[in-house]
Amino acid sequence: MSDRSVIWLLAVAVSGVATPFGAQAQVYRCEKDKVIVYSDKPCAADAKPTQLPPAVVIPAGPTSDLLREAELREQKAAEAAQAARQAEAAWQDKHATEKAEAERLRAARVSGVVVEGMSTADVRHMHGEPMLVSHSTSGKGVRETWSYAEQDGKRLHVTFTDGRVSAVRVRENKK
Repeated sequence: MSDRSVIWLLAVAVSGVATPFGAQAQVYRCEKDKVIVYSDKPCAADAKPTQLPPAVVIPAGPTSDLLREAELREQKAAEAAQAARQAEAAWQDKHATEKAEAERLRAARVSGVVVEGMSTADVRHMHGEPMLVSHSTSGKGVRETWSYAEQDGKRLHVTFTDGRVSAVRVRENKK
């Protein structure tokens, strides 16, 4: 802050101070060595008091507990950080589960084994079109079962629920 600003603030403060009789104190504007100075005493014999604008009084607002507000902000930040950590951990768990499932299905496709969770396209790619397709309705919804004749005389029955393998059975042919 410059010397002039300090002097001006001092002058404004002095002008707002009430005397014991309720009158404002006198403020004199003087120039010393090309610097304007405000004082409560005249700096020359012919000095006249300067009229200053009335002081602006801003009433104090309601008090606030800054420490409590800071603690609440800190607590909210900690809770948000904890929620973010939990969300990240949940995402990582879900990702690991999905990755393991994708790897399980990939390994089954490579080995040519039908397992739960495969799509109709996966089964069709491994075994071709089914010999027989049957439909049934249950509490779990509409189910579709594909039947295949295996080379060793057994039958493969693959049941789909909502387009995914929900059951796999191998049965001996009836003689």
